[in-house]
Amino acid sequence: MSGNDSFSLFSSVRSVRELLQRKAQEDSHAKGELEAGLQEIETLWQELRTRADELASERQRYTEFFEYAPDAYLVTDEHGTVREANRAAAELLGLPARALCGKPLLTYIAEPERRDFRARLTSASGQPDEEVSAWSGTLAPRGANMQVEFRVRAMPVPGGDRAALCWLVRRID
Repeated sequence: MSGNDSFSLFSSVRSVRELLQRKAQEDSHAKGELEAGLQEIETLWQELRTRADELASERQRYTEFFEYAPDAYLVTDEHGTVREANRAAAELLGLPARALCGKPLLTYIAEPERRDFRARLTSASGQPDEEVSAWSGTLAPRGANMQVEFRVRAMPVPGGDRAALCWLVRRID
């Protein structure tokens, strides 16, 4: 092997060694960035878990408040079909809350007042986030007429144009 070949070989080995050292430094830097990224993801995950626990606790409080409120509360879709009803609503209408779900609220309105009720329902559905003034009417569950006060508020449904209607129905006779 000539001197030039030795020098060339030595130079090549040196270049490879420098390349490997640079690569090791780059890998070390990349490893540090990955570790920092993983730490950030773990922190975000913990924050997300904490927020999920807080939301679950809030939901539980809402459910208890809704369920045990002394007044009748119902949630309907924009057509007046019951989606949720609390215990007071079930007692007022004489049915278990499960049995109310899926039924039109209109079914429990006294026959002579149904046209007016439909008009108020349509008006309320078109006004998300605005409370419709209270009005009195007659409920007639299972043939027993009772005077009540209605209050309804349309709440937008996430991800859509529709509204859920939140009803407060209070017996006034």
